[in-house]
Amino acid sequence: MITGRNMFIWQLPRILNVEMGVDNFARKAKKAQLSSIWIKIAVGASKYDINLEDFESVRDALSGLGITVWGWHEPRCNTVAIAEQEALLVASLARDLKVKGILMDAETPENGRFFQGGSEEASAYAKKLRELLDETGLGLSICSHDIPYNFPQFPFEDFARYSHVNTPQVYYGQSPSVANRLERAIKANSMLTIPFVPVGAGWVGDGGGCASASACAERALVFMQLVKEHGFPGYGFWEWYGAPQNLWETLNNTPV
Repeated sequence: MITGRNMFIWQLPRILNVEMGVDNFARKAKKAQLSSIWIKIAVGASKYDINLEDFESVRDALSGLGITVWGWHEPRCNTVAIAEQEALLVASLARDLKVKGILMDAETPENGRFFQGGSEEASAYAKKLRELLDETGLGLSICSHDIPYNFPQFPFEDFARYSHVNTPQVYYGQSPSVANRLERAIKANSMLTIPFVPVGAGWVGDGGGCASASACAERALVFMQLVKEHGFPGYGFWEWYGAPQNLWETLNNTPV
């Protein structure tokens, strides 16, 4: 359900501001040969900072160019009851915003952020969300750590078992090589049978980002070629706002 080249968006309002409007934004996405845009729509039990009118304009402009929109959510899920409330909220937003599916940005807790529950909460959230999305034919993806066994207390498989797609965060920026990190991720996710759609490092900086703008573009080129060689259905990048011009030029000039 996720194919081709895709791009995360964290804060849509600032993207539209930087790109000077919806039309310029949509043209840039098309020029970069993007198949889908993934926009943050909720965190925990709260709707994220999105303007409905702007979102609809973006979605419609992209649709006219053959580009789909998915939403993504950062689950917190402190209790089973809250986990189910979050699933209800996200499913409702998915329907109202008319996205094609939801990515669960489920990661181990960090300074009060990200997922706060355990196996029971993860299962309650993912199961309920999958049930609700199935009612309207929408997709669901787990977007988490690319090497799950590095986080033994994190209930990765409780999210993954309800997902249609696995979009692991293969942030290779500080890795010895792109191939090294991707191969490790492939092996670490081999227990899953759902499609593997890795997310690459499309920014410069800490936390898995690249060392420079040129390195970002060079490594992205290697990443895209490796994905093609493995026969994976698609790939993504984090994230539009932090992507250097070198990366955009590479996307513009590299066939999907």
